[in-house]
Amino acid sequence: MPPFPIDRYLLPETPVEVPDGFTEVRQSLTAGLPHRVELGAGVHAVLILPTGLARQWLNTDPLAVVSSSADDLAPRPAPPAVPPPPALVGRVPLRLVVRQGTRILGSVPLAAGLRRVCPDAGPAAATPIAVEVVVLGWLLHAGTVRGSGDYGSSIALAWRRADRAADQFGPPPINEFVWRRRPPAQRVESELGPGRLRYRYLLDKKLRRVLR
Repeated sequence: MPPFPIDRYLLPETPVEVPDGFTEVRQSLTAGLPHRVELGAGVHAVLILPTGLARQWLNTDPLAVVSSSADDLAPRPAPPAVPPPPALVGRVPLRLVVRQGTRILGSVPLAAGLRRVCPDAGPAAATPIAVEVVVLGWLLHAGTVRGSGDYGSSIALAWRRADRAADQFGPPPINEFVWRRRPPAQRVESELGPGRLRYRYLLDKKLRRVLR
């Protein structure tokens, strides 16, 4: 049975594993930000942190943790009975800008376990190179935001080329009218909501198909 459609949006396991077919890249951030990560095939990613608050970083302990993937992987406590008042988001907007030469293919926000294809759609999709990036983990200290130096900051990614056709093919989908004629005990259906993907299965192993 295929994985549930929302699996990629759920909290990943600790640590995030490298998917099959991906190349892992781990680097220390000793040259400050922005930091360039070579992915291969003429494609690279640039880690950036747009803040515009230089004085804040000058007055911060260089070993203070600015952002970490451990925050995404930690269990969430139960929400309070009385919700707190609205506040500004405290998470820094770290992101990867994926480029082929000087051409921007896409932007990937740092979230543990996030997978994104660059480019995903639109006019940029005409580029001959497309890559899929997985965010494995990161640790960013304030000293790295200020400039070069070994403050213990690092980033881990995985990538693969995503512009090649698949070499494995499954059975064709079930015709909707054939599915309806099967006994109710042999049918399984799942809908994610109005206008969303619909998955249908037949319990007969010989006729098991997916209707999208």
